[in-house]
Amino acid sequence: MTELRFEDEIFLSADLSGQSAMPAMKANGGGTLKYELSDEAGLYIGFGARSCAMPSKLQDQYDSDLQPRVWKTAVLENDHLKATFLPDLGGKLVRLLDKHTGRDLVTNNPVIKPGNLAICNAWCSGGVEWNIGSIGHHVRTCRPVFMARAKSFHGTPVLRFYELSRENGVSYQLEFFLPDDSRFLFVRTRIYNHHRKVVPMYWWSNIAVDEGDDLRVVTLAQEVFSNAYLDNLGHILTQVKMPVLPEGYDGTYPKNFPHAKDLFFRLLPEQRKFEAAIYGDGWGLCQTSTDRLKGRKLFVWGRSSGGMNWQKRLTSPEGRPYVEIQAGLAHTQMECLPMPPRTAWEWLEAYGAIQTDPEIVHGSDWTAAGQEVAAKLQAALPREKMDALLAETREAFALQPAEEIISCGSGWGALEAARCGKEFPAHLDFTSPDPEPAIWHELLKTGAMPDLDMTTPPPSYMVQDEYFELLKTAPENDLRNLQLGLGYYFRKDFERAETLFRNVPGYTALYALANTALCQKDPEKAAEYFRSAFAGGDPTVVREGLQAMCRNKLFDAVLSAYAALPEKLKAVPAHQLCYIEALIETGHPDEAEVLLMQDNGIELPQLQEGEVSLSNLYLAIRKAKATREGKEIDPATEPIPERLDYRMSHIDGEPGKYGARYPRNA
Repeated sequence: MTELRFEDEIFLSADLSGQSAMPAMKANGGGTLKYELSDEAGLYIGFGARSCAMPSKLQDQYDSDLQPRVWKTAVLENDHLKATFLPDLGGKLVRLLDKHTGRDLVTNNPVIKPGNLAICNAWCSGGVEWNIGSIGHHVRTCRPVFMARAKSFHGTPVLRFYELSRENGVSYQLEFFLPDDSRFLFVRTRIYNHHRKVVPMYWWSNIAVDEGDDLRVVTLAQEVFSNAYLDNLGHILTQVKMPVLPEGYDGTYPKNFPHAKDLFFRLLPEQRKFEAAIYGDGWGLCQTSTDRLKGRKLFVWGRSSGGMNWQKRLTSPEGRPYVEIQAGLAHTQMECLPMPPRTAWEWLEAYGAIQTDPEIVHGSDWTAAGQEVAAKLQAALPREKMDALLAETREAFALQPAEEIISCGSGWGALEAARCGKEFPAHLDFTSPDPEPAIWHELLKTGAMPDLDMTTPPPSYMVQDEYFELLKTAPENDLRNLQLGLGYYFRKDFERAETLFRNVPGYTALYALANTALCQKDPEKAAEYFRSAFAGGDPTVVREGLQAMCRNKLFDAVLSAYAALPEKLKAVPAHQLCYIEALIETGHPDEAEVLLMQDNGIELPQLQEGEVSLSNLYLAIRKAKATREGKEIDPATEPIPERLDYRMSHIDGEPGKYGARYPRNA
């Protein structure tokens, strides 16, 4: 019999309970996207991209200290599979055990160790995560979602996760079920756009699998959109044939990649949608879905020291290297799809072990390898059964209220339900003790924002169109002016935003003015506002302020601002990194080297994915010292201490100095 149980489990983990108090105004990323595609590619490149993470707050308060901590889990188990989920990590499937072989079907990260890879910063590797709303790792990937026991299906228990995606204001739900005799775990996903307008929609299921020299990733695709990571330029997307890439190696074997890369498989409409990770013995994980989920992707960190170091920093010494196979709504992760008004999108995924003929799957005929997996999959789980299950489960449990709410997510779904009434899904109970939406409930009920003491940050922020319009007509007070200013800022009306922010006291408004000045191309004014805001002692403000000064070469301002910080903020590694850069640029490489090489190399817990500042700062110090001695160094061949090497690419772009970033999508 299949069992669904809810337990507590201890994981060695970072403290993820904190978040920034500031609105997430900083512009996303730093890289650009170049693409060379055919006229028939049919991609929505750039559609739905957002300029910043608002209205969410950043999860940027964690460090590298891992301690035993208790986490809520949900476990679905039958005679063949055991699936373990963490509702407080966005409903992540952290382990899927094949009980017959004792092998993990997805990478089982033994620790919960975040890194700065997501829209809101914090992201953890391993397992399967669910990304919705906007391009990138979802804002709730390290936050709680609602967990419930849904209505059973032919006696089989059903686990439900659900939430509101604030980026586009839509509800989403995932229902997991594991029939008694099933060797596949099923997940049914439903997104409902209750609005009377088109919204950009993004979804990618992100699946980590153990890497190995004998691992081959197999689909039916004959062509891929290849995304290369470029130093300081970001990404370049090209359309190439499979399996041998233009670089000369077989792109279906992760071991062949020297550097980080994405391959987006271009599956044809009539082809079955699956992706399999098959090892040398022919065994492996197969993920398949109904046709709505048409995209498939392979991500590799690559075998360079930078790629391997990234893998190490996201796990513990006993953790295994991994690659990611992914499934999405669109062909690539550089795009969202337009979702019509008053529309539901639904699909069914299945995850399970598959045994194939290794001589065929690992043979020289790529087409035959795909057909072998397709045949074995069809025998184990017919395509027609997936379509039938999707249809049958709609009324059976997907549109039915839960039998029991186990734990709560955010309060934003309840706010949206209060705003739009019957248009919102009635079968999802969004009741939550979350206090953050309270000020917006008051705006809905009274047409006014409460009078708050703005010397401290407000509890939450909002940029949704309907509330933006309400704020325009609300009576003026400090909270209303700040929130309306953020609405104008989000819509790139910086002049109106600045006018409103000027009338608000407190360091939150100073932080908002600093970001507005940056968008108005006035870095000196921004530095002044940041310096004033530093008095609030907020680490997000200090980090982003020092980084902005460095980006704009205001190094004397960095030195004076850093000198004025209290010792606790001086000790923050991200702040020290800006100080190191300023020391180098003002002719103090020896002092910079002492700081950079502390403890054999500074540890930066929130190093952003793709950031090459550590290696570039090291090279800058080496160059400055060599120049002083009348010598030269070649940056291309100069060895980098392993602890500082997080370079994901060997391809040079424009000169980028120290903070070059090209964040991955999901």
